[in-house]
Amino acid sequence: MFTSKTITLVAALIISIIAIVVIALNYLVPAPPKKIVIATGSQTGEYYRLGNEYKKLLEINGLEVELLVTKGSAENLELLNDPKQKVDIAFVQSGISSSKEYPQLQSLAGIFYEPLWLIHHPQAFKDRKSPPDKILDLVGKKISIGTPGSGTRMLVGRILELNQINVNQPNWIELGTDQSFEKLKAGEIDAMFISASNHAPIMQKIFLTELEIMHFAKAYGYPPRIQGLSVLEVRRATLDIVTDTPNKDILLISSTAELVTKKDLHPAISNLMISLSRELLSDEDILSRENHFPSPNNLTFDPNEDAQKVMKDGPSFLNRYLPFWVAVWVERLLRVGVPLLAILIPVFNFLPSVLEYRKKYKFATIYQELRAVENKINHGTFDKKTVDDQIQHIYDRTIHLKVSQFNTKEVYELISHIEDVQRRLESHVKS
Repeated sequence: MFTSKTITLVAALIISIIAIVVIALNYLVPAPPKKIVIATGSQTGEYYRLGNEYKKLLEINGLEVELLVTKGSAENLELLNDPKQKVDIAFVQSGISSSKEYPQLQSLAGIFYEPLWLIHHPQAFKDRKSPPDKILDLVGKKISIGTPGSGTRMLVGRILELNQINVNQPNWIELGTDQSFEKLKAGEIDAMFISASNHAPIMQKIFLTELEIMHFAKAYGYPPRIQGLSVLEVRRATLDIVTDTPNKDILLISSTAELVTKKDLHPAISNLMISLSRELLSDEDILSRENHFPSPNNLTFDPNEDAQKVMKDGPSFLNRYLPFWVAVWVERLLRVGVPLLAILIPVFNFLPSVLEYRKKYKFATIYQELRAVENKINHGTFDKKTVDDQIQHIYDRTIHLKVSQFNTKEVYELISHIEDVQRRLESHVKS
């Protein structure tokens, strides 16, 4: 049977362990947030459509999701970078900024190609011997370059700057996508820039018209100068067979739509976003092979290490077989428990030695007092009543010793030794 002191010691140790675990879970391995905010884009755009797909899957995994409708990539970056705004993740077009401008942001992954299309009216360039294929061919023409704050507008601005073209000239017009499309069909403008997936509804409309797509002859010159850009080779008729779109092999400059976040995004959220991206975006496409997305390539900002690991190695064992929140708690407990066990195992191994020492110390103290009484008897210099009282005191202490049932034999042995000293005292008095 354990003594009350032993039980108290063990209880105190258990309470201390629980306190350490609770503190570590709350401060060293905090839980992910239960709600996240995702900045998308306009309600008619691909970012908003895809944001809703993520929202459905995230809510299945027990997270509350708020979608924030915005003007596009530029606004998303500002919202994400502003500590006063509670935006956790944003869709951003690659190539419009850099980590130098936004050092607190990271890229989780690229999720789909977002080519920069230059759509032009065939009649606008009929005075040329061949269709336009360079940015300089657009000088003097009335061109829509996207609305202020949009990814299209920012990227076109950088491309025009590289071509030493002043974007403030009146022929460069800042119009929205739908408005640009209608004016282009009506012949009111000559061409329009648009950054969009080939699946975007607006692009499907464009492919069904007689409008033409410009081949970027100098496409390979831009990626080395604008981080996040790549070059896509689009074969004839791959976009639409019936309308023969494009009507020849062309090169496109392409951004990549990225999931961008703050550096302090919880690893569990970043891992989940990559897993869901694989579920949503890994199918083969005209412009990308199967499992190409989510991609760690052509990112604008510093890559998120947790996301990179999931893209390379796949989800962890726990995330593969357990629901999201169960996996989160098990992983948190493991991250706290493993280091704690490394400390506690030696402690628990040492605890029996401590308890054994305490027991031996109790017996040793009583034996020391008993030996002192025995020495008085042997020397004959004692007062019988005083020695009797001392022996009785030692006896009382012995029978009240609180030890486990495994030490009962030692208690009886000690009582036997006390009785021997008592008999020696009686014998010495009689003699």
